[in-house]
Amino acid sequence: MSKPSAVEAAPDVIVSDDLRVQAHIGVHDVERERPQSVRFDVEIETVPGYLAHVRVTDDFVSYADVVDYIEAKAASGTHVRLVEEWAADVADFALANPLVDRVSVRVLKTEIFERAAGVGIRIVRRRG
Repeated sequence: MSKPSAVEAAPDVIVSDDLRVQAHIGVHDVERERPQSVRFDVEIETVPGYLAHVRVTDDFVSYADVVDYIEAKAASGTHVRLVEEWAADVADFALANPLVDRVSVRVLKTEIFERAAGVGIRIVRRRG
């Protein structure tokens, strides 16, 4: 008797949640003076048949690649004007992998308002 196999009901989602880096980001003079804490939440939806593809080819979507990309940009010391720009860069990086169909990126600056855990943006991009 063979083992029953599950059928994908929805895309698999690779998650990097609550990644925090120190980065130079913002349009205001005070934000240019020192790095601030920035939080990233990234959800990467895979293409249909992803797991079967992984089993056959060993190609996969690596959350570590996305984390490394974000951390390297933060460590570079490059000043980013807008959270929107950084979110779009992360989405473009993820979508460069042909196994990625859709990506959601949330970027929050966590030190702007005491009464808010963070302020920023969430974007969703799909393979075109």
